[in-house]
Amino acid sequence: MADPHRKRVVLVLRIVMVIVLLLIIALAGLIFMYLMNHGNKKKAEEDSTVTGADFSKVEDGDEIADISGMNIVPNGDAAISKDSWMSGKKIYKPERTDSTISLPAADLSVFQQAIEDTEGADGSKPEDGESKGPWEDVTLSLNSVEGSMNYSAPGDPVKTQQMTSTYMILVDLDDESIVAERECEKVVSPASMTKIMTVLTAREFIDESKLDDTFVITTEITDYVDDNDCSAVGFLPGDEVTVRDLLYGTILPSGADAALGLAEYCCGDQQTFVDVMNEKVAELGLSETAHFTNVVGVYNEDLHCTMKDMAIILGMAVQDDLLRDVLSKRTYVTEITYEELDLPDGIELSNWFLRRIEDKPMPGNCVAAKTGFVDEAGCCAASYFEANNGKRYICVTGNAFSSWRAIYDHVSVYRSFIPES
Repeated sequence: MADPHRKRVVLVLRIVMVIVLLLIIALAGLIFMYLMNHGNKKKAEEDSTVTGADFSKVEDGDEIADISGMNIVPNGDAAISKDSWMSGKKIYKPERTDSTISLPAADLSVFQQAIEDTEGADGSKPEDGESKGPWEDVTLSLNSVEGSMNYSAPGDPVKTQQMTSTYMILVDLDDESIVAERECEKVVSPASMTKIMTVLTAREFIDESKLDDTFVITTEITDYVDDNDCSAVGFLPGDEVTVRDLLYGTILPSGADAALGLAEYCCGDQQTFVDVMNEKVAELGLSETAHFTNVVGVYNEDLHCTMKDMAIILGMAVQDDLLRDVLSKRTYVTEITYEELDLPDGIELSNWFLRRIEDKPMPGNCVAAKTGFVDEAGCCAASYFEANNGKRYICVTGNAFSSWRAIYDHVSVYRSFIPES
């Protein structure tokens, strides 16, 4: 006869084994569910990854989202947020081809006296743009373009080797090729071409319905302009100006007061707006070479990009009707008026690049443009060109020694590299 005590022990052990087995099964189930949920969450995050915060839905008075922890997409893997105003727009990725013309480094020795005469700054004068102005003395015996010393003749790109800009890129937007370049991927200061990125970023917050919104110019803004010797529209502390005035004022006269006003209108302060600018840089796939530290273009060693980067930035901006109008406007009169300054109709602003280039014979029309200058960058310019042959181009140049030189370099590039038909 079996021992009753032994039976009880065996029964208890069996029950314990069953319980342990059930616990193991339950634990395995929990682990499996955790792994599944984690995997799904990771996939969902990857599917919804954006490189910038959703600012398109930010209303006046709303707190701006913290973007410091956003996932930055590496250069070359650009991904525009589906909620961004840029969604649906083309990110141009111009590449070199077998037919790309790479110009040798600029030989500025032939212009040394003219460079010295500028005393390290933009010493351009109106007479410099006239065909019989002082630049005529240094055109040597080669053909020039309307008084320039670029030695450029239509259809002869070799002669463009003597253009004065140290850096240059000409992009064919239709096939995304680099037609011609000179050190176009060197990281340099973009000076006030920065403001193209400023208005491109501001577009995330501004549409046609907000152009009549107003912003009050602060003493801090005018002090910043004065302290950094910036170009300005001429707004005064306390002025209540429209967003429209801020947009056009940022581009046409390269107004730092307008650019700072835009930044504060959109984000409350310049630094937060700059953070958004750099998020947009990442969305465009340019974060390895392009970075901004202010909205004006005031020199900072951490504010930089390449000529190629700026071509991509301008290529995005001209796809938008509002920004295209801002960048292509030759003159604009502010809505704010100053009776006491004898400006009862407002301040007349001009895009002098467009006004100076429009009468130069070229195989098409220069539609939009923005210039820039700081000592460390020389005179820079970015322009959008629609050719008679139906093609579209962007040219960006850097480090010419006067604003006239920058303008004529664009004339030279367009005449030299773009066929008439």
